Amino acid sequence: MKGAPRAGLHEAWLRRVVCIFFLATSFGASADDPDSIDSGILADTRRPDLEQLTGFVVDRTVTNFGGVFFRFFSDAWREQPGIEDLDVTVVERPSARFGSVVYVEHNNRPVARVFLYAGRSATIKPLAAEAARYVATQLSDNALAGLLFNDPDIAKDELK
Repeated sequence: MKGAPRAGLHEAWLRRVVCIFFLATSFGASADDPDSIDSGILADTRRPDLEQLTGFVVDRTVTNFGGVFFRFFSDAWREQPGIEDLDVTVVERPSARFGSVVYVEHNNRPVARVFLYAGRSATIKPLAAEAARYVATQLSDNALAGLLFNDPDIAKDELK
């Protein structure tokens, strides 16, 4: 009986050593792996264009209705011509009493405001499509006005 507990202790110790050995060899193999994240794949020298990417639609909604609006808005937004280089953010401010107010922002400036009323989910898709058309029109008009209007006393970002 005295040998039985010692044999269980020896087996547990042996299992730990084997696990440590396999972990050590797997970590050593991943350090030599060329596809490792430490090999510099995401380094700025290999992706110089990473900071110049545009065309993002950022979701800052918090409710289910806001998420549905964002999905319909982003689908309609992608269909608009000439928006490939524009970044927009969809921000939601929910209210338990009135529903939600959704703002579509460009360069941290609100371009459109849409009210989503609680319990009226059938109106979300047309509101999102109309908001996408409106925002695309407003941003293209602002870009055109910035090209046409040249005043040395006013910076270009003050025209928006």
